[in-house]
Amino acid sequence: MTATNAARLMIVALCIAASHVVAAEAIAETSSGDALAVRIDAALATGALSDAAQLIARDGAHLPDARAALARSDYALAANDTETAAAGYRVLVDQPAVAARAYLGLGLIALGKGDSAAAATALDLACERDPLLVRAWVARGVAADRQRDWDRAERMYDRALVLAPGSGAALTNRGYSRLLRGRLDASISDSLAALAIDPGMAAATNNLRLARAMLGDYKSAFAGSTKATLASDLNTVGFAAMSRGDYSIAESYFTRAMRISPQFDRIAWDNLVYLKELSHRPADLLPPQR
Repeated sequence: MTATNAARLMIVALCIAASHVVAAEAIAETSSGDALAVRIDAALATGALSDAAQLIARDGAHLPDARAALARSDYALAANDTETAAAGYRVLVDQPAVAARAYLGLGLIALGKGDSAAAATALDLACERDPLLVRAWVARGVAADRQRDWDRAERMYDRALVLAPGSGAALTNRGYSRLLRGRLDASISDSLAALAIDPGMAAATNNLRLARAMLGDYKSAFAGSTKATLASDLNTVGFAAMSRGDYSIAESYFTRAMRISPQFDRIAWDNLVYLKELSHRPADLLPPQR
């Protein structure tokens, strides 16, 4: 893959469902091993926010003050209330028992805002304070990718996988990182390994489609596609075709995506406009009828 194509792929988050994720995998307690804290973490990791809220409200008083405050901040982050979460984490960075997790939270918030430098700083502090905190290493890899620091990104993901060989998030993010660098076969291997651990991991499936399509293997790229996902899959594979310079194939996929699902009209149309800019063709396409 050329540097130009790698740069184009960095626009993926705007054109298709984002494939770089820091999944909320359950975090084992590294100090007290408190069963309640683990239950709250597990509820947040699986997206069971109502269960987490109930546990915090009903039983949070049984946790140490700092750990209860961390649970509330983690819940706020999971609920996309980043202001509340950040305020809580900033207080907790001075509490040794939870400082690493607080820095992790601040790093994730910075990543969400697109501030890779601030994210890297916070996540480095998280890793220093708890070298076993797998999610911090994964998030640090994502920050490095966004800074185009590929060597550091690889080291961060490798460290996470040494600590947790079964981390689907680490494998998925390393796979996406390798895709961005043009290491497509390695990306495919990581995505397949992630899916062997969690067959339902959408980001890994998306990465696999992208990598296969970037190799020009469009038939394999659609493996496992269903009627419900076809419009999204066409858009994903079309974006890869566009990045390869297969403009006619990309156009056909984007057009089909628009016909199948109005949900993808704007996304696919934006991709078609971008495709025309790349191919310098006459403006002979009309916006989709609404």
